[in-house]
Amino acid sequence: MIEIRGLRIADTTGRPVLRDLTLTVGDGDRIGVVGESGAGKTTLALALVGAVRPGLRVVAGQVLVDGEDVLRAGPAEVRRVRRRALGYLPQDPPSALTPTLRIRRQLRELATDRTEAAVATRLAEVGLPGDAAFQRRYPHQLSGGQQQRLALARLMSGDPRVLILDEPTTGLDGLVREQVLSQLRHLADRRGVGLVFITHDLAAAARMTDHLVVLHDGEVVEQGPTAEVLGHPRAAYTRRLLAAVADLRTELDRWAAPPPPGPVVLEVTGLTAVRGRRVVLDDVSLRLHAGESLALLGTSGCGKTTLAQSVTGALRPQAGRVTLGGRTLAATLRRRPVAERRRIQLVPQDSTGSLNPRRPVGAAIGRVVRRARGLTAGEAAAETRRLMGLVGLGEELADRLPRELSGGQRQRVAIARALAAGADVLICDEVTSNLDAQVGAAVLRLLDSLRTELGVALLMVTHDLGVVARHAERVVVLSGGRVVDDGPVDDVLGTPRHEVTRALVAAATPVADRSGSVG
Repeated sequence: MIEIRGLRIADTTGRPVLRDLTLTVGDGDRIGVVGESGAGKTTLALALVGAVRPGLRVVAGQVLVDGEDVLRAGPAEVRRVRRRALGYLPQDPPSALTPTLRIRRQLRELATDRTEAAVATRLAEVGLPGDAAFQRRYPHQLSGGQQQRLALARLMSGDPRVLILDEPTTGLDGLVREQVLSQLRHLADRRGVGLVFITHDLAAAARMTDHLVVLHDGEVVEQGPTAEVLGHPRAAYTRRLLAAVADLRTELDRWAAPPPPGPVVLEVTGLTAVRGRRVVLDDVSLRLHAGESLALLGTSGCGKTTLAQSVTGALRPQAGRVTLGGRTLAATLRRRPVAERRRIQLVPQDSTGSLNPRRPVGAAIGRVVRRARGLTAGEAAAETRRLMGLVGLGEELADRLPRELSGGQRQRVAIARALAAGADVLICDEVTSNLDAQVGAAVLRLLDSLRTELGVALLMVTHDLGVVARHAERVVVLSGGRVVDDGPVDDVLGTPRHEVTRALVAAATPVADRSGSVG
């Protein structure tokens, strides 16, 4: 189906992004591609559908899809090949959806079967409601996890012969992740569909693929049967990738009781929020201490993001209050003075979307320094350099645009910008979900050092239970907008009491277990 011959892609300076890559994908083959941020995974995914990102060029090689070289074919020929053979899902789910189309029309747009029953079935296959009311919604009315599943359902509705999936489990909680992977595996088995599965989720790669390709700096450093590569890695780089994965069981065994907590810096009391007619948060209360890391867990749509928005003032709750340092905050951001706004900062999941693509990253940090703290231009420049150094970014990166940085570097810029305001509380919304294990671990170590050195408190919204066990002291579990579990990490995750917590723990299967079941 797909044959890549000596593919070499470089940027405008001549730096190779892919180096003489050769790969074959036959009918029904399941190929995994893993590697750190900047390894060339997304460049490879785009090349398979005949696309090259701005600023890059094809230096040599071919990408043959069903015999057609999609890198040199005209637009009409590429569209024909893609309609006939390929289904491509980009890493950012909203970009695969049309914001002005309701869900029903999203699925019918590519579907081979456009009947009402077929639309409902496609939604049910990925764990979404198939009723008429849900089909009338727009993408912006869904959670991030729901958007991801809708994009998958839309992709599957066209019955492609090869699925090219770029980070398909990003942003999904453990239960939904299992459901989506099961559906993809079932689809591949039932229809003989080929998979090119690009991911930093090594457990997902272990489950979904038969052959694994490890990319580093645009070059294949190791490849072979998935179970062999993950079970007995030969390359030092592959071993480092595996070592960076935070495994729940291992981390719980290492978990130690934290020192006595500092004073309460943030308190949420009786918070209730409504979207439309649906109660999203129902009488939620929690406390966060200075220097503490509190993890917020739950399935997609349970209210985690709504809670974060209510705390920051981006969303007005129907009832309840948010207290910062003993002072009750106004319900909306607009009514809070600058001194209060700057003390609670959000580090978003999508660092790319939160940065102005036309503004150098140094200027983005400096702008916050000036507006939040009233410094002069010279003082702001010095503080920007200090903050960039604090998060591990060299001064030479200050003049670069966001697209010129790797995913991990952009995430560090987002953290520096949050610290630029002088925050006491950082709300980290899935800050590692778009990052590979090594870069994600580095970002989390950075956040841990900020807690120790600056006393910054973290509210970590995450789906990764291994990360929770490695980097949090306490955990709160939400279900249906209510707190169903709350306590120290080893207590809540080590001996889960609520059925939702038990299900989330059961879904956190380590890479070692997955790799043994491949094939």
